[in-house]
Amino acid sequence: MNKLFQNKTYICLFFILIFLTSTVVIAGPNDTVTVAIEYDVGTVDTMQVKTGNDLLTVNMHEALMRADPVTAEILPVFAETVQVMPNGKDVAARIKKGHLFHNGDQVTAKDVKWTFEQAVAPENAHLFAGLIEEIEEIEVVDNHNLVFHFYEKFAPWKLPLQIGICSKKYYETVGRDAFSTQPIGSGPLRFVSRDRGKNIIMEAYDGSAHKVNFKTLKLLVVKDPIAQVEMLESGKVDLIYNILPQHAKRLEKKKNIRIKKSSKTPSFFSMFISPMSYPIMKDSNFVRAINHAIDRPALIEKVFLGEGFPIYMYADRTELGYDPNIKYSYSPDKARNLVKASAYKQDDILILTYNTGVPNAVIIATVIQKYLKDVGVEVKLQELDYDTFATYIRNKDRRAGHMAMYAWHGSGDPQIRLMLSIMRDGIYSTYSDRPSQDILDKLILAQSRETDETKRLAILKKIHTIINNEPSSIQLFGLKQIYAMSDRIDYTWANAQGYPLDLHRIKMVE
Repeated sequence: MNKLFQNKTYICLFFILIFLTSTVVIAGPNDTVTVAIEYDVGTVDTMQVKTGNDLLTVNMHEALMRADPVTAEILPVFAETVQVMPNGKDVAARIKKGHLFHNGDQVTAKDVKWTFEQAVAPENAHLFAGLIEEIEEIEVVDNHNLVFHFYEKFAPWKLPLQIGICSKKYYETVGRDAFSTQPIGSGPLRFVSRDRGKNIIMEAYDGSAHKVNFKTLKLLVVKDPIAQVEMLESGKVDLIYNILPQHAKRLEKKKNIRIKKSSKTPSFFSMFISPMSYPIMKDSNFVRAINHAIDRPALIEKVFLGEGFPIYMYADRTELGYDPNIKYSYSPDKARNLVKASAYKQDDILILTYNTGVPNAVIIATVIQKYLKDVGVEVKLQELDYDTFATYIRNKDRRAGHMAMYAWHGSGDPQIRLMLSIMRDGIYSTYSDRPSQDILDKLILAQSRETDETKRLAILKKIHTIINNEPSSIQLFGLKQIYAMSDRIDYTWANAQGYPLDLHRIKMVE
């Protein structure tokens, strides 16, 4: 065998070996990834975002800062540098040069300032409006430099800097209505179309600093979890999440499906209580009785096959201020004695509301109904659709019931949740006249101003002590994030994220 032929043979064998053993990711021009989502997004306009389930706008719009998918640390993205100035309250940001919107226009500091001003406008009612209001002024130094002047030192200053930036020029050219139906951003995916209630289609943007490994992303609205499983099995979708453990067992038998789990995902399932609508819910003995009546570990084991964990305080395990030492023992005897010591009357019937936002909601509600009946409390179950439930809570409407199950998939910082649900004027506050409300409001403001984490944790501990003694909710459990995908893609859930907010990281697998 001559050396030339021998060398060619080795080279051929080398590349064949790579081909057989590698999972090289190669995106074709027509690769489409389909993701099933439980609910349609409320808006395609990032300046009007109302919920954390922001799968569209967060991929379509780049932000100054975003959470790292592994460390969960909030880091600069299209900002080149972001730093707190010597006075401890102002933040200087330098944005990267050459960063473009999807129509080719340059992203400038003026676009950043304008986006923040629009997001805080009352007509937009942005989810982060309360955070943005901490900013007194945004100073544009030049096209690539700006300074956020906060009123006071603000511990969670990184949170508002995660808002997606919009094009001022494009918005003013097409107008509010057109922007709300055909927006542009500067993120890794650009908006293509939306069929409300059915699907949203985006395409990879070649000008993004993020290299997207597929051509098209389709978000398909599939509300039924069983239908999601069936569609994954049949190849109609590539990724589903928030999978129930029972369904995961079924998917484990499929060779062409990969299942992953994350225990570092914010997960918090609880029950609002309504002390302002129903005075019995202000009775500390009665609320303590409910806490002792519920066997959380047993509920997790039987309903979710052990794929979860009990929660006893008003914070999830990924949140700053979470204390694993706070617990309620399961004690029916103690619960019965507390019910007897309370103002509860035996002919009183409590209303427990459940909705589709909580997995296995009707089963959980039925189990809680049984637990409370065992300690002498009668409960009637009521089902509401999620939008109606949220409206009732916001409006302090008695029709929400004495207790209402809900889910929160927030961030690692407690600021937003405390502002929305614990502050006296919070839109989701159900107990704004608690005895210690004035003290609580001051403490919430104090923790937001405290930039020393150790001192901030001490203030948060005081807040949780008051909330525990004068509760506006009864905590239940958290769940591991179980998600599954077809073998044609690979995706890993980002740590400390409640939703898959980085779908541009999906990889096509050869």
